[in-house]
Amino acid sequence: MRQLIRGSFVLLAAMVVVVVATSASGAQKVAVVKTASGAMETGVGFQGLSSDADNTTQLERIRAAGAKYVEIRVYWSSVAPSGSAMPTGFQPDNPADPNYNWSGCDKVIKAATAAGLTPLVTISSAPLWAEGSGRGSAASGTYKPSASALAKFATAAATRYSGSFEDLPRVQYWAIWNEPNLSSFLNPQMANRKAFAPSWYRSMLNAAADALHAVNTTNVVIGGETAPFGVVNASRGATMPLVFMEKVLCVSEKKVRNAKTKKVTYTYKSACKTKTKFDIWSHHPYTEGGPTTKAKIHGNVSLGNMDEIRAVLNKAIKANHVVSAQKVRLWVTEFSWDSKPPDPNGVPVSLETRWVAQALYQMWSSGVSLVNWFILRDQPLATSPWQSGLYFAGSDGISSDSAKPVLRAFRFPFVALPRTSKKKSSVLLWGRTPTSSAGSVLIERKSGSKWKHVKTLNANSYGIFKVSIPKPANTLYLRARLSDGSDQSAEFSLIAPKRSRAYCVFGVC
Repeated sequence: MRQLIRGSFVLLAAMVVVVVATSASGAQKVAVVKTASGAMETGVGFQGLSSDADNTTQLERIRAAGAKYVEIRVYWSSVAPSGSAMPTGFQPDNPADPNYNWSGCDKVIKAATAAGLTPLVTISSAPLWAEGSGRGSAASGTYKPSASALAKFATAAATRYSGSFEDLPRVQYWAIWNEPNLSSFLNPQMANRKAFAPSWYRSMLNAAADALHAVNTTNVVIGGETAPFGVVNASRGATMPLVFMEKVLCVSEKKVRNAKTKKVTYTYKSACKTKTKFDIWSHHPYTEGGPTTKAKIHGNVSLGNMDEIRAVLNKAIKANHVVSAQKVRLWVTEFSWDSKPPDPNGVPVSLETRWVAQALYQMWSSGVSLVNWFILRDQPLATSPWQSGLYFAGSDGISSDSAKPVLRAFRFPFVALPRTSKKKSSVLLWGRTPTSSAGSVLIERKSGSKWKHVKTLNANSYGIFKVSIPKPANTLYLRARLSDGSDQSAEFSLIAPKRSRAYCVFGVC
């Protein structure tokens, strides 16, 4: 949802089991994405700061937040030579070509790896010579980026970060383009009153995937990266993400209304035989409410609509429209809420703390296996709309930052959700250990000012624990604590907050 910030690596950023079988024709079959299974890994978006020391601190704090991934945005237009034509003799698929400037990328990727993080690199923004003609007023870097030129850049980047080029580390995860359903990043969205961007994006994604997999078959290609909101008019500059996804993956939908209940549902079917190449589909499900809030208009996708994204993806998989030799997964590579403070229009800190833990559970339940938080530290309120950090920004740089309560919920998510079935009350407990690893977890209830033991659980190999227990009497708050006492979750109230007002994304309407 954020605009590109040129010249800096602003952002970036799972395990749904996939069974690969070979048919008689030799085509690979991929299993659908399942719900409520596998991992819930996390990442945080990287912001370029003013010094190497500050960037190192940022990366160390991202790792300390329980994240395994860091999203790093690489602007093709900043790394490649500028101008309306490629320089004479330029070899765009050669990472050692002197016309490339990789210095900033090299530094951040090396620092991220040294901090124990897995780099997740997004390629975005085409150089002028790789754009189509007739750009007009379209934002630079967005107009009909050449798929073949993108493939050559992807080859150069993947070769440079193959783990065997000079002393540079391996990058395995590659996302192709940021929010291609917005004209801010890909133009045109429409041509002759018909959707244009989805098919163009598919050609970019397919070309990049072929290039990345050619360098190393275990490279992981992330497609989609869609923004949550679009519009329906023919002159739109923003395509609804579900519509965009359906057109990319060659799936059509049908509206079904139940004659008795009047409830509306949607079914999906194959719309053509075109194939799309990727290993992970990603979406950015920002919401104007809490973790279960749905978008107001069908076709837009907030947290409460992630099952629709999964349904389209699974239909495409079943129709053999998705080409992948790997584990096809569903990720969220950008998500957050602004907090109040410092944003006067943000979500109150105490409510955000609850929402973050519940959002991770909600996404895991929807089949999402990685969530990337935007961003580590707040940006200045006077100059930026982004106050969604896990840290309040201090007045004297990152060294003076202070952790928000939400940091604990992000690092050690835990929810306790009351349920009633057959007049019996129970509580669904779910959480993930801070290191996403197996271990013993104590569930405790608050009694006065003390915490008393309720149950001991064993987290699985992903660090996930889930169980339903009878609702404890005279209890308002529950929490999870590692059995060795080294860490504990934020307390979670059994009484859900009253319906809150809608909150604008980034506090800006």
